[in-house]
Amino acid sequence: MRKHGVLSAILLSGLSLFQSCGPDSETISTPQKLVSDGQLVSLQIDSQTSNVSDGLVAFSTDRNWLFNVNYTNNEIQLYDLNSKTLVKRMVFDLEGPEGVEYISGIHVQSLDSIFLFGYPMRNLQMTDTSGHIKANYKYDPPFGYTAAFVHNAHFNYTPILTENKLLVNTRFEANLREVTDDTLATKAFSYRIDLKSSEVDLLPIKWPAGYNASGPKLLDFSMAATDKMLVYSLVADHNLYVADLEGNFIKSVNAKSQFVDQNFPSFNEGTDRFRAMKYVFASDRYERILYDMYRGVFYRFVFPKVAVQNEEEINQLRRFPGKFAVMILDKDLNVLGETLMPENTYYPGNSFVSKDGLFISISHPDNPANEEDLMSFEVFKLEELK
Repeated sequence: MRKHGVLSAILLSGLSLFQSCGPDSETISTPQKLVSDGQLVSLQIDSQTSNVSDGLVAFSTDRNWLFNVNYTNNEIQLYDLNSKTLVKRMVFDLEGPEGVEYISGIHVQSLDSIFLFGYPMRNLQMTDTSGHIKANYKYDPPFGYTAAFVHNAHFNYTPILTENKLLVNTRFEANLREVTDDTLATKAFSYRIDLKSSEVDLLPIKWPAGYNASGPKLLDFSMAATDKMLVYSLVADHNLYVADLEGNFIKSVNAKSQFVDQNFPSFNEGTDRFRAMKYVFASDRYERILYDMYRGVFYRFVFPKVAVQNEEEINQLRRFPGKFAVMILDKDLNVLGETLMPENTYYPGNSFVSKDGLFISISHPDNPANEEDLMSFEVFKLEELK
């Protein structure tokens, strides 16, 4: 396989409010499963592009587009999913008047407004499909918090532009093994950047009390948004946490997977290197949550614990999880179903929603259909359980 650059560790009032908003879809309330006819959507890639992407963002206009972040060349590639062709490469200099120090993630507000994020640097720019920098934004994160944490693989996030304010997710500065539950409950998930004044404001919603009550855990999370709410999915928590668009907490919803244990272990249970790696990459966890605006459902990706014997097996899981499931939840976060995917077949960190369904990469090294010069996806659709 070629390089796998995915991180383990993401003013314009005339713009539309959300990428993730769309036409109202019918409410699905019956049990569902994900099905596929096995047909693939394949994109030809060059020798400098891995078929395991550093981040994918789907965007629809009159056509279905796919943006691919390529760390190696500090570039964004734009594919037309309808014709399955590369139509644009946006390569950014590291220095100079249009320099972009590093692209860790992107947010596509429109084809004319594409936000570029750098982490742990604080570079924040806006470009369009020409690749020219239209705006540079300066901001200082709130005290004790990091730069905007925007990535488009693994733990995904949905930046949201409302008039001139950009909502981004963040991390706080701390030693994971030393964070008490009381301290954690004071920490925010997100803040807004005023793109005109550079002021930043933390959102009111905080980490839930009790998350670290039994000991420190991983502090990764994903966030998806509808036109009415923010939904946070935490790595070691069955619940989903819902806030309004101002970040005011509304409710928590139990959305436990049938494939994971009730209780999550503590980070401190892995005191040596092997146990720590096993905890991070082979224990029960939740990763990305995606909102499907075309069908009005959420997809929550679940990774059941895996038995491992050595670091070599863990390193394989670090790059390519062996098994995972996808939960299907309605707009009210009721669980409609859960589909366990076949082992060693897909790369769930490269998944996205488009008009045609849920796309999941097949670029797993043990998948015989995997080809290094193709970025290929299997398309899953909802089917009512009988």
